[in-house]
Amino acid sequence: MAAAAVAGCGDKRTSDKARTEPIGAPPGPGTSAPAPTGELPPTPAATDDDDDDGDDAEDVATGTVAVWQAVIDRDRYLARRGQGAVLAGRLGGEAIAPGARGVIRWLVDEGEGNGALAVRVALPGAVPAEGARLAVRGAWALDNQRRWYWQAESSAPLTGPAPPAPTDPPVPPGHQITAGPAPAGARPVSRGKDGGVITFGVVRSSTGDGWLIGDDSFSPIIATLRLPGERPSYGGHDLRHDDERWQLKRGVQYWVRVDRYRRKSPDARASLRALTAPVKVP
Repeated sequence: MAAAAVAGCGDKRTSDKARTEPIGAPPGPGTSAPAPTGELPPTPAATDDDDDDGDDAEDVATGTVAVWQAVIDRDRYLARRGQGAVLAGRLGGEAIAPGARGVIRWLVDEGEGNGALAVRVALPGAVPAEGARLAVRGAWALDNQRRWYWQAESSAPLTGPAPPAPTDPPVPPGHQITAGPAPAGARPVSRGKDGGVITFGVVRSSTGDGWLIGDDSFSPIIATLRLPGERPSYGGHDLRHDDERWQLKRGVQYWVRVDRYRRKSPDARASLRALTAPVKVP
């Protein structure tokens, strides 16, 4: 199937669905395919069924997958199995993947995490400028350090409007914990409000169901917090590395912006979802 085109990333809830396709199908219009090497099978010749009129730049990827969803569902997109997908994201700065074929850059998820959720991608040929929005067709492979990276087979620009810019400043790609003061109006989690910024301490580390947090690490537990990108993997096969997980410490204050305070009853512990990467309060 041709990696055909998309008008923008669209809503994350629709792009999160797994869309596995064979690697090595003909690239869509406007894409550039590298010579086949290593784990990616050869690209077969186009057939009469391929609809390629040469100027359909708005048809670059039918059914893309958000960048971080490809991490969550990594087991579905392994190059060694000959299956992959088309990722939709924003090109970041230089990254490192020793032994990967191509120019290594970050590809940033535009739907969550205000820049923190990103994957290393090896791009063939000429590389667009940082900030370009791309549809990148490929699959997961391991570099010489046994870390995952996305081996691109072809890429093309995403068209259509970009998602709205996040309210809070972007952070570096990768699960780095940056430091900075909480914005004006931030409240302790015990007094937080829907859509607001909370400060908190980790009372108990995440076991897969969220972090148990309080006003500080030694206070009563106030809420369960899920950070950006934290959700179950496809089929329970979690292939994430440690540097693809948040590493929070007890005894440290952090801040995040949250969505809504959800409770099963007025007296129940709140369930929160962070809209931004955690930031350490100096």
